[in-house]
Amino acid sequence: MKDAQVDQKIDMEEPECELGHRVVAPNKKKITSAHRRKDLCPSSMVLPTLILVLIGLVVFDVIMESNIISRVPAAILSSNHEICSPKVLNASAIEYHSGHRYYDELKDMTVPVPVFRDQHTTLCGKKTRLAAKYNYCLPISGRKDAPFCSAADRMDLLNLRSPKSTCYASVLHMLMVEIYEELQATGNIPFLTFGSLLGAVRNSSMIPFTEDVDIGFVGELVAPDALRLALRRKGYHMFFMDIWRVCVAPTHPLAGYLYDPNVPLAESFAVPYVDMYMMKQKDDGDWDLQELEGSNGRLLPDKRVQPFSQVKINNMSFDAVQDPRFFLQEAYGDDYMTPKPRKEQS
Repeated sequence: MKDAQVDQKIDMEEPECELGHRVVAPNKKKITSAHRRKDLCPSSMVLPTLILVLIGLVVFDVIMESNIISRVPAAILSSNHEICSPKVLNASAIEYHSGHRYYDELKDMTVPVPVFRDQHTTLCGKKTRLAAKYNYCLPISGRKDAPFCSAADRMDLLNLRSPKSTCYASVLHMLMVEIYEELQATGNIPFLTFGSLLGAVRNSSMIPFTEDVDIGFVGELVAPDALRLALRRKGYHMFFMDIWRVCVAPTHPLAGYLYDPNVPLAESFAVPYVDMYMMKQKDDGDWDLQELEGSNGRLLPDKRVQPFSQVKINNMSFDAVQDPRFFLQEAYGDDYMTPKPRKEQS
């Protein structure tokens, strides 16, 4: 019941999606006609202002339609399918938690809205979102090859012009930083764990072929409703599926650059996402971390956990357990420093 009330509060703040728009090719006859009207003007320039206004409107209309068409697969142009665009959030109206230049540059950008068709049009519906898990995540693809993506950073996303130039890990870096910041802002104690900690220890960077971000938090999640609301206001979708998870929503300020129309709606784990793991201290002092499979199951000795240490990813500091190498050995084995792309793992 509480979730429904929170979703209702969020929905009241969000504008409706733009539904039922149809994309058509620019009308060449319309342009030609406008030019003829201009050529037929008498030398005395009768009604010059009116003519210029008409021409301006025609040109503006063509530019706007062309801009939309340029980002839509050709299949749309030869069909009569209805399409929709979400009401993408304006980065300039979002309150971020740091003065990093990424946010300054993001606010100065003009990003075209994504255009959805067929099954993807469900991404425009709020009712679908309320019960959705991965299937409300923005379809995103990305490269995972080294060395192209070895130093992937969220700053890379500010210069994208094609999904083919997107590094998956760049999207993950964006998710990691903003979810970590939002956890702190809502009174939680976050720390990097599993694969994200592994990248920090190996190279102080994101692992280029990684598929998700792993963030732990101490104790029960503080103010989960407030966290969901805050993340939604930034263009993220938080949902519970065994554990709390977060992905990029269709309303994200960069959705127009990140969206790949050739990627199907995700059922699970097929988009960039964040896993959030609860770590609680037991009565005997040991710490229980969700989904850890170590030599003592999910348990870690207190002296290996606190006080927290710090690690870096892309020159940004994050908290981690006191002994990151002990943890990684428990989680991945003695050879944890050896890169193992997903397909090679047993």
